[in-house]
Amino acid sequence: MSRQYDADDSFLTTVLTNIFGVFFAGLLLILPVIPLATFYFLRRPISRALNLEKHSASWSSMKWLYRPIKWLAGFLCIVFIIGATDKLTLPATHLDLIIVRLLDLCVGLAFGFLFNILHWLERYAEDPVIQKKIAGIQAERYVQKLIEKNQRDFAGARSLHGTLFVFNEDTPGEFSVEADHILITERNIFLIETKYKSGTISAGADSARWMVSSRQGEGEMANALKQAKNAAQVLQRQAALPCEVIPLVAIKGNDVNIVDGPTNVFRAENLVNVLHAFEHSKPRPILDPVAVAAMLLSHIRNDKAAMERHIDRAQAARTRAEQDAIVNAASIR
Repeated sequence: MSRQYDADDSFLTTVLTNIFGVFFAGLLLILPVIPLATFYFLRRPISRALNLEKHSASWSSMKWLYRPIKWLAGFLCIVFIIGATDKLTLPATHLDLIIVRLLDLCVGLAFGFLFNILHWLERYAEDPVIQKKIAGIQAERYVQKLIEKNQRDFAGARSLHGTLFVFNEDTPGEFSVEADHILITERNIFLIETKYKSGTISAGADSARWMVSSRQGEGEMANALKQAKNAAQVLQRQAALPCEVIPLVAIKGNDVNIVDGPTNVFRAENLVNVLHAFEHSKPRPILDPVAVAAMLLSHIRNDKAAMERHIDRAQAARTRAEQDAIVNAASIR
């Protein structure tokens, strides 16, 4: 009787082992395409989770390390996946062999993910649109740190950074403005627009566009002061602020030289000096920074939907301005 049970148990073990073997063999045939599928379908969520666009700014200084690691990871990915695939020709009758196949595959996939991550990092580093966006974010963070570091120079001051203000919310007349930085002191309210641009900038206060000359050639940029003035006026009027909002434009970049511009357009490094100059012009405190900040906070929105509506309105306004420029510049008769 015992021999019969042993025979049945041996037969059942063999059947189950072969079933698992067929299952894992099929799994091994499918899983090697995961790194490629990841490249096409999971690039954006993985990039956002790891903040690869931001980290791509370090590629130029670290490519001597990143690039060899990238190609080594790609080579090892192929080696381990081929190793796992080669073992498919062997009968899957032992659990230890199945485990070895899975380990080879897992190691290969890990190297495949590393290769993809470094490959995406390199592509982001070579994308001028992404690098322009990253440079702008870094410039805003530089100015924010400058404000926060020197905020103690202004008694009781409050600051806001990267804010979206929405007015007439959820009505047909809803509109909004963005502010890179707002500094509220006992004497002034400053709205600071930050731009990243290198070279010599002809920053005429009333110019439609600012001309930029750098080692990369001639170019132009939008009049950032007009943008800051518009946002300052909207905030003052809609939030019923107790005094005029002073618009400032801080430009961060390489070899920045500003010509033909007013003094409230300046290199970012000079921000503190400009703030002190305006503070000196009003010797007596006239504001309560906490109360003013509360007036502004009631209009701040941080949700994604509000930002999407703001972007849509901004794009529609740019389209209308471009169309008006075409019509105004036409020669009809």
